[in-house]
Amino acid sequence: MIKIGLTGVIGSGKTTAVNHFISLGVPVFIADDSAKKLMTNDTDLKSDIIDLLGENAYLGLELNKEFISDRIFNNKDLLISINNLVHPKVNNAYKNWLEEQNFAYSIYEAALIFENKSESHFDKIICIKTPLDIIHYRLKSRPHYSKNKINLILKNQINQDVKCSKSDFCIDNTSIDELREQINRIHFNFK
Repeated sequence: MIKIGLTGVIGSGKTTAVNHFISLGVPVFIADDSAKKLMTNDTDLKSDIIDLLGENAYLGLELNKEFISDRIFNNKDLLISINNLVHPKVNNAYKNWLEEQNFAYSIYEAALIFENKSESHFDKIICIKTPLDIIHYRLKSRPHYSKNKINLILKNQINQDVKCSKSDFCIDNTSIDELREQINRIHFNFK
């Protein structure tokens, strides 16, 4: 099975791309969903996160995403530490998931493929690139995303042009129709 990484900065349209791949029957592993599930259900990981960030990392049994995001995007060392705790567990979940798939190729969606230096885990990488004004417009409609927070998150991610230059495919996401058309071309190369 061909392993394809799908990346892009926050708000670039990765979810829209993933949904189109799913509609084509492609198995998709979403790293963020796996991370949130592990951070909520894995007792060892939970304990490590509380040791790192304090009791406020959880509201009862639920992950306090707003608190965690405010802490890690304002502190590079905490961001690295949390990634070092979570990503090995996500990688194990991905390996187990891969064993259950039976398709010509699969997609692993994560914003931080290059940041985590995990590009060597994939045969090909697709980057979704979107104009920054569109990214800001999209993210401002989400709860808890101020312009300052969006810029902090983008500052902690590798620039879109650099991500695209390191990728095998760069999809310019300026419209949903164009995005789907580019995905269809990639799909027919690998199916």
